[in-house]
Amino acid sequence: MSRARSRRGFTLIELLVVIAIIAVLIGLLVPAVQKVRDAAARIQCGNKMHQLGIAAHHSHDTAGCFPPAQGWFPSARASGGSGWGSLFFHLLPYLEQDNLYKSAIVSGANPMGETPVPNATYYSGAYGVGTPSFVGATTINAYICPADPSYTPAPYTDQVFGLQWGTSSYAGNFLVFGQSDPFFNVLGYQGMSSMPASFPDGTSNTILFAERYAVCVSNSLGLSRACLWDWWETSATVPGHDYYPFIALNTSNGDNIGPGAIFQVRPLAGNCDASRASSPHTGGMQVTLADASVHFLSSGMSGSTYWAAITPASNDMLGPDW
Repeated sequence: MSRARSRRGFTLIELLVVIAIIAVLIGLLVPAVQKVRDAAARIQCGNKMHQLGIAAHHSHDTAGCFPPAQGWFPSARASGGSGWGSLFFHLLPYLEQDNLYKSAIVSGANPMGETPVPNATYYSGAYGVGTPSFVGATTINAYICPADPSYTPAPYTDQVFGLQWGTSSYAGNFLVFGQSDPFFNVLGYQGMSSMPASFPDGTSNTILFAERYAVCVSNSLGLSRACLWDWWETSATVPGHDYYPFIALNTSNGDNIGPGAIFQVRPLAGNCDASRASSPHTGGMQVTLADASVHFLSSGMSGSTYWAAITPASNDMLGPDW
């Protein structure tokens, strides 16, 4: 005589236990996935910084010197063969952006007077005449770190002229690309650094590029600053709105000179100093050295070691925390 066997399902307690186990596993998995994503973004960012170093070296090989912070290149004089613009503008041809660079060629003089000869390649920021810059408003993928939390695809609207500009997650070392006196005061922007003469401290001991948030906001200081790859302005009419893509540029806004100018690691929203470097990575910041290599600086690094790596010709030694 056969007996019908009844199927036994999960009890409520068993179901709750399974759900709890799954929740624990997900809780363990999410941080691991996030770490993998962060590591991948850091690698991508480092690769782009390496490409910046290579581009700078290629421009140096072509012109015999590095591009200026802002000025004429490849020649230091205004001529039909030279372009006028920022460091990052001059790097465009060496980052597969030659067409964008050539789009800045104009006939006649720049409305701001930077181009005294016809058909010269020049930085086409049309500030002062009320129209946005075609070149400067362009987002350049090579200038964006995928881990930068402040970056948005939309152009940044500056608060000086109300024009739109593309931002950058990287900043150049002004002590390399600009002109400063022994006290780091700005003498000019038309720098002409060359290797090895301009790097007595060594190219492997000098920072060329550092990470910096595309947009930094300081609630305590009432400052909103952006890192614009093709232009900068320190405004006297709108104090605190600085748009320079540089570190170690001695301005009146921010403590950006000396050991106190140590980089920031993942600064909190509303507490970001745009005059200093800032990293979106956990545990430190990546930099491109003057030999084009990429180095990771620990968040525990001292300000004196960091500043020694900023200065190219101060005869100072890097500390053991390098």
